[in-house]
Amino acid sequence: MKTTRRIVPRTSRRIAPVLAVALVLFCGQPGLFFGRGAQTLPPAQDIPRPAHQVNVVINNVDVIVTDKDGRRITGLRPEHFKIFEDGLPQKVSNFYEVQGLEVRAYAPDLEHGQLSAPTKVEAASSPGPPKTIVFYFDNRELSPLNRNSSLKTIESFIRKAVSAEKNVQGMVVCLDQNLEVLQGLTSDPETLVRGLARVAERTGESLLEMRNREEMIRELNRISTESQKANQWRDSETALGFARSFVESKHNDILYSLKALNAFLGFLSGVAGKKILVYVSDSMTINPAEEIFGYLDQAFTSGNAQMESLNYDLTSQFKELTARCNAGEVTLYPVNAQGLETTLLGADKASGWNTFAKGSGMVKSSTRTTTEALKIMALDTGGQAILDSREIEAGLVKVAEDLEYYYSLGYKSPHREDDQYHEIRVELKDAAAEYRVRVRQGYIRVSHQEKIKEAVFSRLFYAGRQDPLGVGVQTLPLKSLPGTDRLQLTLKLLIPIRKLMLTPQGDIYSGQIRVYLAMKDNAGDISPCYVLTHDIKIPAADYAVALKRLYPYLTEMTVGKTRYTISLAVEDLPGETISFIQFEKDIGS
Repeated sequence: MKTTRRIVPRTSRRIAPVLAVALVLFCGQPGLFFGRGAQTLPPAQDIPRPAHQVNVVINNVDVIVTDKDGRRITGLRPEHFKIFEDGLPQKVSNFYEVQGLEVRAYAPDLEHGQLSAPTKVEAASSPGPPKTIVFYFDNRELSPLNRNSSLKTIESFIRKAVSAEKNVQGMVVCLDQNLEVLQGLTSDPETLVRGLARVAERTGESLLEMRNREEMIRELNRISTESQKANQWRDSETALGFARSFVESKHNDILYSLKALNAFLGFLSGVAGKKILVYVSDSMTINPAEEIFGYLDQAFTSGNAQMESLNYDLTSQFKELTARCNAGEVTLYPVNAQGLETTLLGADKASGWNTFAKGSGMVKSSTRTTTEALKIMALDTGGQAILDSREIEAGLVKVAEDLEYYYSLGYKSPHREDDQYHEIRVELKDAAAEYRVRVRQGYIRVSHQEKIKEAVFSRLFYAGRQDPLGVGVQTLPLKSLPGTDRLQLTLKLLIPIRKLMLTPQGDIYSGQIRVYLAMKDNAGDISPCYVLTHDIKIPAADYAVALKRLYPYLTEMTVGKTRYTISLAVEDLPGETISFIQFEKDIGS
């Protein structure tokens, strides 16, 4: 049975690294691992050698075109579009238009250096990869009442939009204390609806957060109403400290939600075809301190809490999320299940500042703080934000239209895998001025190593073993560390040598592996992803025996007494093969 964490004001919970260091304890010294004997080496030409492949990077961009009233515009041609990367114009190298199950593809005309119009519209005889809709419920930021209300609308949408005939598949994902796929990819709408029913069974942590917020409001009201003029500065500091504890806890919760969503994107990026993620929450604030600290400055004129609120701004983290979405060609459609609401504030006319108590007084809109993040998620990825809970049904209709009517533009990117953000802009030429273009705003060309790191992180939340190298993992006995309550955990990786690519170099066979390792503890704190590269050297005389043996690789880390999820990857660099392994381990319990 899972236990829920109560987020208590005055307690700051930070995401801290749990992995301290990883050390290679075995160096593959000659004679240390293998017994010597008479061996016959295979001919050099029979030994597989690594191949280096240079690929031209084609960046594909889906473009939605509507008129000012939101109606779809069809029938545009390649010459109607201009595409820019980092402000520089790019030449469209491939182009097609999708209208339901019909695809109008333009073929390259090599003779004239342009794209030629199709002679006929392709039917759905080979529709290609299915279009994917993920229904992602962030139960940490979603009250059961609002969630269950939105489920009814989403259920109706699934029955209309998802089917094998329409080449649309769906998935249901829920984030509580852990990320869980409640229903995997399927084109059967009834199976998806059963996955939604499992969402309704979850309690989540939002109710605890709401109670904590109410406690904070009551305490701040008490401090502010009982404060005397002579003690304003002292009371201001007391109130700020109390509010700060709540804000830091909320800040860390939002970071956790973003980390979980980023991790799931690592999985989703490997799914082929057009991908849409419908993110359902009670909104998500871009700065959990802005509203609360602003109220404190009204209550205590001697304070300057608003300046401190800048420390909790999460704009860059949301921008990083959308850039990762764009790198994996995932479009976000955030749904605010709570709807557009206002915060009702009581006004203390005697002192002239606003309290949090409900009652007569001024109404201050909280729309910006609660919807700005959702707008960023949609705008940057080319999606749409559904901000009014009364408009969820109409918003989902637009999601279905986005799946059925769009243009795809491809161009040769001037950039390689540089882990840098690149801006994309699409303009229309020779088209009506009132047409509107919706497209992802940019992307990060993620490097090979960063992609593996993302996959390692994603498996902390979404289990999925992929082990072509056949790596075994053993945990050695724990060791106490003097003067501390921490323990030393040692993992022993056992890698079949016959599955590694080793090349002869004189009297040795050499190879190279890279190990990636990350951990998540029971409280949800996540370590960095540590990366270690190790050279393998095996004496030529031992090579034939080595092919029947396992290569040991040991790592050490410092851990606490709790339950951990451990995710690791082993990459055979010359052979370009990667194994992903994840497991759970109780430490000292």
